[in-house]
Amino acid sequence: MRILGIFGTPEVIWDRDESLKDYNINSVFISHRSLSDSVIEKVHSEDAKVFAEIGIFVGKDTVERHPDLAPIGIDGKPLSPIDWYMGINPAIDWYRKELLSGIEYILGRYDIDGLWLDFIRYPCHWEVPDPKLEQSSFDETSLRKFEEYIGREVPGITSRDKARWILDNRLDDWTKWKCFQITSFCKEVKEISVSLKPEVRLGIFSVPWREDQFDGGILKIIAQDFEALAQYIDVFSPMVYHLMCGFPLIWIREYSLYLKDKTKRAVVPIVQAVDEPSKIYNLEDILKTALDERLDGVIVFHTQAVFEDKTKIEALKRVFHEYI
Repeated sequence: MRILGIFGTPEVIWDRDESLKDYNINSVFISHRSLSDSVIEKVHSEDAKVFAEIGIFVGKDTVERHPDLAPIGIDGKPLSPIDWYMGINPAIDWYRKELLSGIEYILGRYDIDGLWLDFIRYPCHWEVPDPKLEQSSFDETSLRKFEEYIGREVPGITSRDKARWILDNRLDDWTKWKCFQITSFCKEVKEISVSLKPEVRLGIFSVPWREDQFDGGILKIIAQDFEALAQYIDVFSPMVYHLMCGFPLIWIREYSLYLKDKTKRAVVPIVQAVDEPSKIYNLEDILKTALDERLDGVIVFHTQAVFEDKTKIEALKRVFHEYI
């Protein structure tokens, strides 16, 4: 099935006395916090699928309650939040177990068709043309686990000393170890999913960087190894927010095709409908660029941004009905 999806609860459509079928929407992506039996049943009654989104290694409030989750930078201090965004250290065992338990509950409790992992990465506020690239996390737990990984003690007295030694002497190993933290989590989610609901599709919202961009930041900073992740991920949804990232429209298609070639998996890009940093007048062109016949659909981010603008509403309906 080619996904023609929206990100956000569909009540805004139903409140207009319209249905998903009126727009040829066949997939709805909903935060796990907004899941309800009534919404899922209504979406299914309109012959559409429900995919639950769950944020993984993110949460300013969570870090404030649990300081041990804060990612530690090269200077030995916690990374600072950027606006609303605060990443979480992916190597903390108790938090990983808590997340997996929550995912197990979602899969067992709700009649969903798929689960999309969001913020499944090491910290970085990437949705800008010139992202700040910060290495993390040099906390005691991560350093201990890395020492076990490389089979030797990391020299240095302070975490700052140890961070400097790692980056100067074992950067490749550090990168591989970080990528393993992300890939192994996806593996565990896949195992839970297969055991409970093997028909459920597992997807991720991935950072839209190539390996030759930002000094290899997709691996060194973000720690998303797409070829490794493809062992467990059914669908990749690169967040090709071209205005936020400062790229031309055609980049949406070019990057998505790059990712499909790299992963050999279904690729369903999620595109920007939000007026940021400037107003979007060409949603129709955005959707048509993403709906390349070699790709597997599109997700529009987000529902509210579309249905508060008459031009965007008409563009969504027109383009989606061309793909019946």
